[in-house]
Amino acid sequence: MAAFSLRSDLQRDVFTPQQERLLAMSSVWKAGKKRKTAMLCAAVSSDLWGQVTLATVKGVRGHYKLSSRWSATELSVVDGKDAVKETAEFHLHLDKVYRWETSSPVEKRAFITCLWKINQRYLQDRVKFVNITPDILEEVLPWQHDVSAGHEEEQEGEEEEERERKRGFQGLTAREAADVQRLMEGSELAVSDAEAFTQALHASLAEMDQANLQVLMMSELQVEQLMRLLDEALEEVERIEEALSQHDRQAQRQMENLHAYGTLLQHVDHNHRQLRSELCHLVDGLCLSEDHVHVLTKGDLEDEEQVKACITAVTALSQCSSTPVTTGQRRLQGVAEQLIRCESLRQIFEQRLTLQINNAVVMQGLARGPQREGETLPKPATFHRQLLRYAPLVSWLRESSPRVFQQLMQVYAENIGKLFDRQMKDFFDAAKLQLLGAKETKKAGTAPVPQDCEAHEPGGGFEPLCSERRVGRVVQQVLIQLESVCVQEQEFLTEFFSLDSGPSIVEFPAGRRSSAVDQVQNYADLRQKRRPHSWGRFSASAGPPEPAVGERDCLQVVLGAAEPRLCALLSLCEKTEPLSCLITLRTAGLCLSRNQRNPAASFFCSVLHSIIQHSQRSLRTYTVSTVVSRVEEFVKKGQSVLGGSEQRWGLDKLYTQLFTAAFQALESLPAQSSRCTALVVKLLSLHQLAGFLGRVGLPELRALREEAGERTALQMQEYVRVLVGQPFGSLSDFLDGVRGCLAHGVREEEVCFQLAYSKQELRRLTALHSGREVQRTLEALHKKMCRDLGDDPVLLQVVWRAMQQDFVAQYRGFKSLVDRCYPGAGVSLDFTEADMQKFFCAIGGNTKTGT
Repeated sequence: MAAFSLRSDLQRDVFTPQQERLLAMSSVWKAGKKRKTAMLCAAVSSDLWGQVTLATVKGVRGHYKLSSRWSATELSVVDGKDAVKETAEFHLHLDKVYRWETSSPVEKRAFITCLWKINQRYLQDRVKFVNITPDILEEVLPWQHDVSAGHEEEQEGEEEEERERKRGFQGLTAREAADVQRLMEGSELAVSDAEAFTQALHASLAEMDQANLQVLMMSELQVEQLMRLLDEALEEVERIEEALSQHDRQAQRQMENLHAYGTLLQHVDHNHRQLRSELCHLVDGLCLSEDHVHVLTKGDLEDEEQVKACITAVTALSQCSSTPVTTGQRRLQGVAEQLIRCESLRQIFEQRLTLQINNAVVMQGLARGPQREGETLPKPATFHRQLLRYAPLVSWLRESSPRVFQQLMQVYAENIGKLFDRQMKDFFDAAKLQLLGAKETKKAGTAPVPQDCEAHEPGGGFEPLCSERRVGRVVQQVLIQLESVCVQEQEFLTEFFSLDSGPSIVEFPAGRRSSAVDQVQNYADLRQKRRPHSWGRFSASAGPPEPAVGERDCLQVVLGAAEPRLCALLSLCEKTEPLSCLITLRTAGLCLSRNQRNPAASFFCSVLHSIIQHSQRSLRTYTVSTVVSRVEEFVKKGQSVLGGSEQRWGLDKLYTQLFTAAFQALESLPAQSSRCTALVVKLLSLHQLAGFLGRVGLPELRALREEAGERTALQMQEYVRVLVGQPFGSLSDFLDGVRGCLAHGVREEEVCFQLAYSKQELRRLTALHSGREVQRTLEALHKKMCRDLGDDPVLLQVVWRAMQQDFVAQYRGFKSLVDRCYPGAGVSLDFTEADMQKFFCAIGGNTKTGT
């Protein structure tokens, strides 16, 4: 139906005005291009000549317009594109080759069939058809198969046309034939006089026509009246339709109003429900009972039941404070007042809680418990139990106000740290008195000898054994007491301040992220300017202390006094009994194996690790120094007995063998800990041997003295090289790269043009190494030297001068290389060689003043 309607529209709008008849049409578009549909039509004119035309028609906004037009005589070839496979594409050779594509092969076949018929009827078979599907050829070109059959069909066609012409006369129906028969029978003239009969018929017809005209004229008035009635009816219908339209519009408006009103009611109901929900949320979330308010503002924090009630109230207050409130809700007066009330309650209770805990901590810090001759450390179990009931409140304080929590932790650390400092002082003073009593007894030789000592050492050799037992007992008692106090305090801090749940940044007066020995350096410096033994020297960082972080730092402030005093006590033990480091190693190892799996003993284990390291270093140092001391003692005894006749008795060769063996023993020392390297031991021992050989003055030992001096110089150079390294850091690496370029043949004036060694890079690196940084580096190196070589001040000064020469040499090398490779660049360090000399003199002078 759509195709028939389209064909009718094309015939009416396009071809009828042209006096043409549409034969065929097809919807086509150009093959291989964007699809723009047009109608390809074939039409024939209505005149006698029957001119056939081909045209393309395009539809524009519901109207049809001719786009292109060709005469059928211009058509030369119809190309079906493919004779085997059915396709929707075909080509027409007109003024040029037009390649079109239809919507389906069926539509293409119908149009080509029409073109063939046009070619046969109007074009005398001038058009050539190629690449046509065989079934189309059989359908549209049957004359190619049987010419005679074509002639027969033409004859049959002519006969059919003749029959069609005859069909133009219709036969009478039975009724009509009966009427004619009856009319002829009723007339006498029907047979005898046909002409008269015909005239009679004409007269009858005229009368009938006249009667019909009269009837028509008579009915005209009725028709006019009927038309008026129809017009009135139409007007009435229009009025009724208008009224119905108005009623329909009113009903539509009413329905719209009802729908809008229903939607409004739904919105109001939804808003009421949401408002009720929000109000319930705010009321339930922000309301705090009067009992909780009373407990938070006036509750007795000394009463245990009141403390439990405070914990419950604090939980409710936290829930109120954590209730999610939007910005719009905060503008509500009631919500704002309730939030302000909760905040004021929180601040009031924070002040009451911190004041209560601060008072308890300060009172505990000022208290001085009774000491039983300083033999034991007081156990703060009662104080811990008193504070642990506030642990949930402190945990809440940590979440609600971290700054107040940090201040509370700092107050606890400072006050309890002072308390432990006093207690540690009394405790270690009592331990030192026991050791000093043993030492005086050993010197006097009049102490009573226990039976077990006599059993082990008959003949007067029992005094060292008794001294060793006294030292072992003191060390064991001290470590046991420290273990109990440190573990209890760490357990309390972990539970009370919840330090195991995460790091809490608290700035304490002392403490760094370093080893336990390094962290108490500031504390030790206040009480000890210079210890006579290695136990009294601690490492110090090159920069200022960093803020303390977490449980370790709080423990360090509270219990930091234990380690330096323990170090001083162990130094005294080594003076009393040189091999007391073995006792320390054994006792510390037992304590470490007992507590290494206890999380609450981590601080105490770090102290034990530090003690073990120092004991191992002291043991190695003692072993080597003992060998050297025994050799010196043997030589002195030989001189005092033989009085210069060593060569006569062969002692000169024996001396040579002894010192050679000492040199070999020093060379075979293994690598040791970073705090006491084999290099330091070799340097100290060789310097001691060289000094002793120089003081002896035996001619036979001159070669050994020179060898000892050479070995000492080599070890000192190696020590300076290892210790100094590259003091200028990245700047030294930069200069090494410049020297590498020069070694590879780059000219001095061309080095600055390389990107990695440009003037800008040199300026950046020199800016990083200011005089202040170099001075800090020198101070750190000097402290390291004091730790390593503090037992030999003469050697310390010699090595310091050698280090000064090495620094100056590196500075001169830097200046010379910059002058040669970067002339005129104006790049230099912000300190001179004289400033460096002042740095060394100032640091060395401070050391002499301190000693």
